[in-house]
Amino acid sequence: MHGLICKTLEEFVIDQHGPQIWSQIRRDADAPYGRFEALRNYDAALMLRLMDASGERLNRPIMVIFEDIGHWICTHPPLEQVRRLIRFSGRTFVDLLYSLDELHDRARMALPGIDLPHFEIAEPDPGIFHVTSRWSFPGAGAVLTGSLRAMADDYGALVLIDADRSRPKGDGWTDQVTVQVIEHAFHAPREFTLGGVT
Repeated sequence: MHGLICKTLEEFVIDQHGPQIWSQIRRDADAPYGRFEALRNYDAALMLRLMDASGERLNRPIMVIFEDIGHWICTHPPLEQVRRLIRFSGRTFVDLLYSLDELHDRARMALPGIDLPHFEIAEPDPGIFHVTSRWSFPGAGAVLTGSLRAMADDYGALVLIDADRSRPKGDGWTDQVTVQVIEHAFHAPREFTLGGVT
């Protein structure tokens, strides 16, 4: 498992709940590391222990925490470059949805070995999209839901998002997120230029 996944959980908990809570989670999960390194590989079982420990310590379902992480990734000011990278997916929120099926391969070009979900998108009816994810952990749909909520607002779109619970499939997990685009230009989008932050 790529360390970027553990590092993201670590940074989210520290930012939102403080370093003491993270230290407690780390001890509960029997994590043998003081801080995680984004470019290091870790045992996948460790991530599962961290997920369980985070849910217990924060007294919230881990899927709710994952949805918050997805939103945080796209809105936390120090991670502005992530938001900008996502906006390069296209001029509209629908462009972003259709780019999701390329995310896994693009990420692996930048960080070989990173374990990000595979996404497949379908539009069974106009304005209604089904995004199916496959990942080695449960929760890809929850992270995606949080990210899409943030980015819909960024693009100025009005959408409804509904995520099914993660289901085991083969040696991994699958999720389905349904996105209904009600209005493409519900409010003014956040400004974005190719040249820099505006």
